[in-house]
Amino acid sequence: MKQIKLVMLLAVALGLASAGGCAKAPEEDRSAPAQSNKNAGQANPQDLTATPLYTKTIRGNVERAGLAVEMARAFVKQQQWNEAVAQLRTAQTQIDEALGHKPRLKEQFEELKAALGKAIQTAEHQSNDVEAQLNDLQTRVNGLKVSTSE
Repeated sequence: MKQIKLVMLLAVALGLASAGGCAKAPEEDRSAPAQSNKNAGQANPQDLTATPLYTKTIRGNVERAGLAVEMARAFVKQQQWNEAVAQLRTAQTQIDEALGHKPRLKEQFEELKAALGKAIQTAEHQSNDVEAQLNDLQTRVNGLKVSTSE
């Protein structure tokens, strides 16, 4: 159970780090002194809603689906098949929600949904072929991330 929590925490941190990226502070802010460290461990709720992972948009659905696929990959490596299937179903739910928003790339979302269905069946049978399918899913999700960010 501790491993699951750790993997989930690491995946969320990875997702936030990749979504946040690096940015320079505006010119006027760089000369300001650094804030005190007393608030360093506290997250600002307004900052969390700015990341796509927490938004109720197509982009947010794609981000959450990508995170679920990454989690499924981690569970497959640990041979925790039930958890991997649950994560793939979560990804499928996110893609269903995205389709409910009527995305302009409907065909790519439908293809991803079909690929998720096949990966779920493969994971339920505990086949090692699921790793190749997870690679394919990650590629499809990354493509949609690029397409939905424009």
